[in-house]
Amino acid sequence: MTASTRDIVLSVEGLKTWFHSRDGVAKSVDGVTFDLARGETLAIVGESGSGKSVTSLSIMGLLPKPAGRIEGGRILFRDRQDAQHDLAQASPATLRRIRGAEIAMIFQEPMTSLNPLYTVGDQIAEAVLQHEGGSYAAAINRAREMLERVEIPAADRRINEYPHQMSGGMRQRVMIALALACNPAVLIADEPTTALDVTVQAQILDLLRRLQAEMNMSILFITHNLGVVAEIAHRVAVMYAGRVVEDADVYDLFEKPTHPYTRGLLSCIPTASLRASGERLRAIPGNVPSVLSLPPGCTFAPRCPLAASDCLAAVPELVPVQTEHRARCIKVNPI
Repeated sequence: MTASTRDIVLSVEGLKTWFHSRDGVAKSVDGVTFDLARGETLAIVGESGSGKSVTSLSIMGLLPKPAGRIEGGRILFRDRQDAQHDLAQASPATLRRIRGAEIAMIFQEPMTSLNPLYTVGDQIAEAVLQHEGGSYAAAINRAREMLERVEIPAADRRINEYPHQMSGGMRQRVMIALALACNPAVLIADEPTTALDVTVQAQILDLLRRLQAEMNMSILFITHNLGVVAEIAHRVAVMYAGRVVEDADVYDLFEKPTHPYTRGLLSCIPTASLRASGERLRAIPGNVPSVLSLPPGCTFAPRCPLAASDCLAAVPELVPVQTEHRARCIKVNPI
């Protein structure tokens, strides 16, 4: 699918989200650009501190104030009425109307996101009442339907339970039911499988794929796990130190990784052949730099095996290296 034929529902253009503190300005997101098409899953990948979650909080209008501010760029969202909104400049009332109803989010840890004082049924019903109105009885019925839809057994009983009475996998399913209760066009999933064992993780990924197909929903999937990316994503954006350093179709990214950081991430994945050869698992040397004091030029240069003096001169542009495949490195050959 080319850029001209993709039905874009969310377009982030040059987003800059900075945090102001006594220690200085932390440029957590610094010029991020990507598109999300209807029915598509875009995975945002990178180490902790790369700006993935801050990007999602910027879209949702949930930045901690007053420290966090959107300093530049646009977040263009097309709603159900085909009206376009710039969420970076939207009023609090507009954000409240869109958030939860048209753009929903699954947060990283359900135990801290769900309210321990209310039953899971009441929490799902509250979202329905907030955005769609109607009676409490109708909202509870919707909550029961959503629990059944996310394959929670004995929904009639579970609807009256509290989060602490459920396993981690069950709580994550409740979070998905809560996020999808109002049939959003875009779902942001922030590390939704990180705390789960591999069996439950596979079940959650299968569930998201099925619900996406049923609802024609777009998913922005934030993760550091490239194995998960291979399972669920259509496209991938690799972030490092607040910037997208490579984006491509998922098959192209795994077959022809271009940026040294992407290649480094892929080399960190354990494989059967690596174990058979007895080689040690490779790791990217060093750490992600602090966003309070980013190095000059290419921010990956201090960790890059291909770095040269030219890499420190200026921040590289994100240039096309193939059709629908871009990378931010002076050593790539742009088309």
